[in-house]
Formats: sequence, C-alpha cells, structure tokens
Amino acid sequence: MTSGMNRLKRLSQGILRRRYPAVLIGLGCLLSLPSLLNGILADDLHIRACVLEHELVDGMAGNCWGPFTFLHGDPEQNRRLTDRGLLPWWTDLDCRAAFMRPLTALTHMADYRLWPRWPVLMHVQSLLWFALLIWAVAVFYRRVMSRRAPAWTAALAALLFTLDDTHAFPVGWLANRNSLLAGLFVVLTLIAYDRWRADGWRPGAYLAPLGLLAGLLAKEAAVCAGAYLLAYALFLDRGRPQRRWLALLPCLLVGVAWYAVYRALGFGLAGSDIYADPANDPLRFGRNVLLHGPILLLGQWGFPGADLYNLASVSARHVLWLWAVGFLGLLGLVLAPLVARSTLARFWTLGMLLSLLPACIPFPNDRLLTFVGLGAIGLLTEFLGGFSEEAAWLPRSTVWRRGARAMAWLLVVIHVALAPVLFLVSSSFPGLLARRSARLMATYPDDPKLANQTTVVVNEIVFATRALIQLRYDQGRPPPRRALCLNSAASPAIVHRCDATTLAVRPRGGYLRPSGCWPDDAEPAPPVHLLYLMQLLDRLPRDQRRPLQLGEQIELTDATVEITAMTDDGRPAEATFRFRVPLEDPSLRWLRMTPRGWVPITPPKIGETVEYPL
Repeated sequence: MTSGMNRLKRLSQGILRRRYPAVLIGLGCLLSLPSLLNGILADDLHIRACVLEHELVDGMAGNCWGPFTFLHGDPEQNRRLTDRGLLPWWTDLDCRAAFMRPLTALTHMADYRLWPRWPVLMHVQSLLWFALLIWAVAVFYRRVMSRRAPAWTAALAALLFTLDDTHAFPVGWLANRNSLLAGLFVVLTLIAYDRWRADGWRPGAYLAPLGLLAGLLAKEAAVCAGAYLLAYALFLDRGRPQRRWLALLPCLLVGVAWYAVYRALGFGLAGSDIYADPANDPLRFGRNVLLHGPILLLGQWGFPGADLYNLASVSARHVLWLWAVGFLGLLGLVLAPLVARSTLARFWTLGMLLSLLPACIPFPNDRLLTFVGLGAIGLLTEFLGGFSEEAAWLPRSTVWRRGARAMAWLLVVIHVALAPVLFLVSSSFPGLLARRSARLMATYPDDPKLANQTTVVVNEIVFATRALIQLRYDQGRPPPRRALCLNSAASPAIVHRCDATTLAVRPRGGYLRPSGCWPDDAEPAPPVHLLYLMQLLDRLPRDQRRPLQLGEQIELTDATVEITAMTDDGRPAEATFRFRVPLEDPSLRWLRMTPRGWVPITPPKIGETVEYPL
C-alpha cells in the first residue's frame, strides 16, 4: 500500500507543478473524445423540436424556453399529445414532468439554431462546459484542502474527479448537459463563498448567491449547493456562530425565491410512478431514499454502477441492495476514525449525504451523482492521503489497519484504474444507442400515404413513435397523421379480434407490470434484461396510486380504449380497442415492432387470436 500511495503522491505532486489544472482539463477532454461522434438521442429530439418551435400537434408549438417540459400537467394538452401518439394511451392526463432550465435552454438554442446540422459542434460545446467544471473543481479542492491537508491531496482529488466515470453520460449526452452547467455554477458558488468567509473577499458575498441562481436556472439539482454551504457553516467557517448563519441568508433567500417562482409557473413533478417529488409525495420519497440511496452511493464509491439496478430483476435488485448496504457498512467503519477527527472530512461527508437526497427523486442513475461525487472524492482523497502521511487520525488497531488497507487498495483500483476505462465506454455509449436508434427509425414506412394514415403498432417501445415523429418533422419527411400503440414492447401481446372494428389486447402479465418482473410467471426471470428498463419507462406517465379502473374509457380520434379486465394487483389485464372504421380501412396502417425494427402486419381475422412475441 505504501509504494502505491507514494506513486499516487508523486503523480499528484507532478500535476501540481505542471500547469495545474490545465493538465487535468486536457485529460478530461481526452477521455471525452469518443462523445464527439455521439450525435443526438432520445430527449435530444424533444429538446430540438421545442427550441425550433415545431408544431407537432395542431395549435401546439414547442416553447424554446421550456424544452425540458416533457409532460405538461395540463389535461387538455396531455390529451391532445396522447391522441397524436406522442404519449401512450395509458397516460394520466394530470401527469407533469416539467423542469425550469432556461440557462441550459440557451445552450441548446445555440446548438440547434447556429449549427443545427453539426452534432459534433454540439458535443464540442459540452466538452467546453466539462473543461470549465474540471477547472472550477480543481480550484475549489485546492482552496479548501490546501489549508487543512497536504497540497498534493487537492491535486489527487481533482484527478479522481476528472476520471470519475459518473460524469461520462452528462458529457456524452446533449440532453444531460444541464448537469455540467449546474455543477459548474455550484462549484463557483462555493469558491466565491469560501473566498468571502475565509479571505474576507467582499465580492464573494454577492457572487455566491448569483452563482447559486445561475445553477438553479441550469438544473434543479443545484439545490445541492445548500448541502455544501450548510456543511461549510457547520465545520469550516471560523466566524462567530451568529455570523455564520447570517452569511447563509442571501443564498437561502435566492433558493426560496427560485422555488416560489418555480411552483408558481407550474413546474415540477406529479402523476408519475418513477418520480417521487418530496414536496408532493414525501412518503414515497422517503422510500426512495432507503431503497435507492445505498445503490447510488455504491455507484459513486464502489462497483457496479447504479444503472445496473434498472436492468435487474426483483430478486437481483435485492441482492444488489444487500451488497450495497454491506459494502457501505464496511466503508463506514473504515472512514469513521477520519470523520471523527477531521472537520474537513465531516464537511465532505455531510455535503455528500445531503446531495444524495435530490438524486433519489427519480430511478437510480450514475449521471445523477455530480454533487455526491464532489464530497465523496474529497473524502476518499483525504482518507488515502492519511495513509501516505501517517496522519494522526489513523487508529493503531492492527485489525482496523489491515481492513482499511484492503479497502484503500480496492478504492484505488476502482477510481484510478477502472474509472477511466468505464469513462471511455460510457461517454461513447449514447453514440451506440443513437446509431442503433437510427437503424431502427430507418425501418419505419416512408411514403406519401403515411401523412393521411394512423399507424397502429403492436408491442412498441414506449415513446418510440414520439421520437420518430419529432425526427421526421425535422427532416421534412412525412410522419403518420396519428399513432396508436396497442401494447408496450415489455411483454408479449395476445390479440383477439372481436368483430370488424374491435380488438381485445391482453399482454402477458398485464399492462404496466412492475419493473423487474418477467412477463410470464411460468418462466424463470433472467437476473438482468433490457425488458426491465422498458417496464420502468412504461410507468413514467402514470402514478399507480391513480390506476386505470375496470370499464374506464379513453376516447381517441381513431378509437375508444376500454379497460375490460384487471389483474389481481389492480392493473389493466386487458384493453379493448374499438376503432371508428373497419380494421382493414386504408386510413389505418398496421405495424409490429421487432428487435430489427418496425415490420408491416395485417390485423387478425374476425374471431382469430394471434400472439405477438417480444
């Protein structure tokens, strides 16, 4: 361990001497180079449609200042989007997923208005924001750590932050650029605040609240600045107690004013099964903290990443959670002596844990860990530095030292050796998905008749038609007049034709099956499968506490959907689709989604039952 730490120490000292932090910026950009070829993917299409104010539904144009409004929360607008096929028919009309991010919207306006046909330049812009984030973090670590720990530990912390693979998706996916902007402005807020409180630099008193406001206008997760400001006041600020709390007041007022405007303008989350807004649903949010918190901390500190949880079966998720709790328990025992003796370690720990809370609102994902990682890496570096310097906090217990040494080696392997490899892979992963999506989109029918037809699709990936319509509109190619998805691609569908205009669709396992459950209970559930993620996304536009009811009808232009059977746990087991015209009418085009793309089909004959597999 000593020789390994000496090498890390010499590396960090070398970084300090050689144009710190420029060398770190160069390393971060080098790791991010694969992202330049990623193109645009998924939410990028929605953001582009809003920025360019496309009118995908008659009378409803996109809002260039609100490209992060995915579900409006307005029943009439959601109904029109559902009728067009941009939302699945089971969408709760009150469902809202709307985020106020005008500062990030400005960067996307530059992308889609200044260089709309050059995705590589869009990704260059993301790299520039990442470079600025690395610079700010390096400056922050040096300011905070150099006064309380050996100077080289600040360089090591900045290096580990640069290598951290949890930043790869925010760099590689344009729609997640908001994390880079929010991270940058939060760190600038902390730098200004530290300069004010530690050095008496008066402009910091004004720049810190402004930096916080900029971060909040980039992404809501910038509220994590409050976690580190509170931790700073408790553990690092050397002013009198009353002055410490008064110093926080300007930032607190900015946060309160921002939240009041945010709610007044109708932004926020509601009516979704995979988001738990603490303001609207504190009980579910608390459950998410207990279930997702350990998974997210494992993704930051250890292995595997939090993303795997969404691809795991229910039993595999239990195993992952137990592994996370066990790993974090051992990590806590190892770090406890440091946290007990070091105010800086307590600053990192409190900031990290409080920053975990906003990350628990959606489903677990490594890309949510920007602010958790800021504290976690500071704490990790201080722990590793203690071993190298034989710090006073190190216990004399042989058992503790052996366990701590093994943990330190494991953490070095994960964060120094494995992280850059995962960064390279993860930063290019959106490109792989984009190319796969492009091949899928190319299989969709492309002829002039489509503009006057409604496509009826069996077993479709939820929101796939939405992405296709947005893409076709941008390309000037005919999208379908409307679209109707009979069943999600997350389960096989048994389709029975009742009469000339009616189909009864019964997915195996029912509609909106809980994520992690295999559609057929008679078959063994694979521990990891993409289908579980699709199940998760199916439940995005409806809260299961407001379930569809037996006999409930959804009126669409082309058909009436009626829930005609229920599962034992209160989900739709069967939906009957009564079309306005015979199923063979030329105004309807029948498709099925397969792993190779969309393929044409013909509707079953009257009285016939057909099963469409995954």
